[in-house]
Amino acid sequence: EIDALRTLGISPVEFLVPPRLLALVIMVPLLTLYADLVGILAGMVVAITIFDISAFEYSVQTLRILDMSDILVGLSKALVYGICIAIAGCLRGLQCGRSASAVGQATTSAVVTSIVYIVVSASALTILFRELGI
Repeated sequence: EIDALRTLGISPVEFLVPPRLLALVIMVPLLTLYADLVGILAGMVVAITIFDISAFEYSVQTLRILDMSDILVGLSKALVYGICIAIAGCLRGLQCGRSASAVGQATTSAVVTSIVYIVVSASALTILFRELGI
């Protein structure tokens, strides 16, 4: 695909990277928000069934303890993680060889690179938000 784009005079980076970057920048925060909501609802199920707490009391206490800054910090981290995943995936994908085994190696390399980027960015963001008092 990349060679075909070059043959047509289209820059593979300009054609392939922006849609993938945009998709991850949009979807990773949305998936994070969805996972947060599922976690809160699962906590409600546990609170009701095991700890005999009413749904109303759980909701009141959850809303009392939950701060908007917690949500914004989580979503901003998810945004950065989406960028990290997109950059790693596109970088390794564009460096991929032509064989089937090269695709597997590039995929593994992209996953490892993404994990490293996420760990480094998570550490940096945690320090930044801590220093800002958020």
